[in-house]
Amino acid sequence: MDDQKYIEAVEELTRAISFRPDLHMLHLRAAFYESMMDFESAVRDCEAALCLEPTHLDTIDLWKSVKKLQPSK
Repeated sequence: MDDQKYIEAVEELTRAISFRPDLHMLHLRAAFYESMMDFESAVRDCEAALCLEPTHLDTIDLWKSVKKLQPSK
């Protein structure tokens, strides 16, 4: 998938999430952000998803993975 397709997918997910926050959409958008190397946004979406479902293993795994990649502040 090229960068423009990732951007379009993120935009669509953002519209859907703004209408109704959903664990799976937040997780999917976080995965797109990770692929785009936007680790800060990926972490933010993982944390939002985990607020909705703190035990969601796929999101926990993604969050851990992205935290390792995120540059230290």
